[in-house]
Amino acid sequence: MSSTKSSGISDEKFRPWLRSELIQSLKIGAVLLVVGTLFGWAGSQVSAGFAARWTTFNYELSSVALDQHPVALVRTFATRLRESEYGWRPLSFTAPFNVTAAREALRRDYPEVASVLNGVPQVPRSLSLRRANPERYEQRLAAYMERHTGIEAGRFASLYDRDDMFSPPNANVKLGLFVTKAFGLPDAFLYTVGTIFAGGLPGVLLFGTVLALTAVPLWRSRRPARTWLKLLAWPTLASALIWGAIFFMAIASALFGGFTANTSAVALLATLRLLCTLARAPLHLAETLVAQPRKWDGIDRRKPRPPEPPLGMTIPPMGGA
Repeated sequence: MSSTKSSGISDEKFRPWLRSELIQSLKIGAVLLVVGTLFGWAGSQVSAGFAARWTTFNYELSSVALDQHPVALVRTFATRLRESEYGWRPLSFTAPFNVTAAREALRRDYPEVASVLNGVPQVPRSLSLRRANPERYEQRLAAYMERHTGIEAGRFASLYDRDDMFSPPNANVKLGLFVTKAFGLPDAFLYTVGTIFAGGLPGVLLFGTVLALTAVPLWRSRRPARTWLKLLAWPTLASALIWGAIFFMAIASALFGGFTANTSAVALLATLRLLCTLARAPLHLAETLVAQPRKWDGIDRRKPRPPEPPLGMTIPPMGGA
């Protein structure tokens, strides 16, 4: 096997390279499988609390694999983008340009205010609240109206506030609403990433593992050559790799789920080397498909060549004999 270069993965042919990597992955995977199994068994024997935490960790890892796979994350991204109203003014750091989220946060912070009618906040319990603390009541109403005015000032009111809400909008309004979704792309991305962190340590561990396994070979690969192409290919390669991780976890659950529920973490540990090989395989294949440059044979093919002389005849030299 040729040595790995710093500017690429390898110059070796794809088929022998893949065969060698798969054999090595199976050997290392068998060792990691034994280590992970012994770790879980020994920890459960030593401490009952560890056994409960280990079972919970495996259950949460399985839940993340089922509920936060790439298709579910794409669906979450699209749902957030479709069900939110976006404006042109940034409203918060975690949900920029999201008018719907800003209104919900405003209702949570000021539950006593029901709505705003003609610029006046409607408070059902206004008499009792004013009687309890008049100064604080006026301060809260002023703060509420300041936030409410800021939210409404950044809306595309001509698109969302239509006279007839029961008839579908015309083509111009639909195009305008489509353009407003461009302001919501950062919000939908942050919301999707937030769902991963909401899953706790198992979700961060699963997605962090596949991102790390794909980032290293992708960065060192000669194909794609451009950095911006590598950044575009990174989430696609990581999404494909996480399907491989889910597949191996599902196989472990089908084979050993009847004996023990703690199969997901050990299966992920045992397939780390194999997942690394799967991440490197398309990059190595792309490198081997690139044709090597040929050396110049001394013939300039850009100019027309002189006609070949008939058999048995020679061409006289330039300038005569």
